[in-house]
Amino acid sequence: MLQVVTIDAGGDANRAYCVLDVANKAAWCVDPSFAGAEVLAAAAGPGCRLTDVFLTHNHGDHVASVSEVVSKSGARVWCHGAEARRVPGAIPLPGEGPVAEVPAVEAIFTPGHSPGGVCYRAGDALFTGDTLFVDWVGRADFQGGDALKLFESLRKLRALPGRLVIHPGHHYGRRETRTLEEEVRHNKFLACQDYGRFLTLLPELSE
Repeated sequence: MLQVVTIDAGGDANRAYCVLDVANKAAWCVDPSFAGAEVLAAAAGPGCRLTDVFLTHNHGDHVASVSEVVSKSGARVWCHGAEARRVPGAIPLPGEGPVAEVPAVEAIFTPGHSPGGVCYRAGDALFTGDTLFVDWVGRADFQGGDALKLFESLRKLRALPGRLVIHPGHHYGRRETRTLEEEVRHNKFLACQDYGRFLTLLPELSE
């Protein structure tokens, strides 16, 4: 059974995650952010070896300690091909679905906040980066952002099983996390199914 360790990585309420497969003494992380030392400690605590780093996107506050983590663990780094070239040593994800080298992890392409946004599913955990937060969604008005792609990515997430527990890239909401089913009920951005209406909501993200 997989265990998710949530790490307060500082910055703008950034979150880093270490996923432990204690039975197999393996671990991987999602977006080490500014918390490289904490990620390594979370893996080492139960005697696990950190094998892989999965990036939801390549913005600086999510990749700040990648080089530290890699130099101390030898972990592979995965990123969408549209953004991998900006992360030294990153391996472009070959496509959506289970990652062959770590079959417990499924990549779900979710552009919109950035051109190569990716969410990752591992068991009942869904790591949503800056695509989806508790109560909010990622901004699409940064360089490389696209409101229509974000809307389509949210529709893709909305179709996933409601039991999945979202683990966002920032702690912006009233709670640390929620099930996807709960989030659809409480997050008006995620629940919105009309693109025109969605566009009228987006200015709220920059207020």
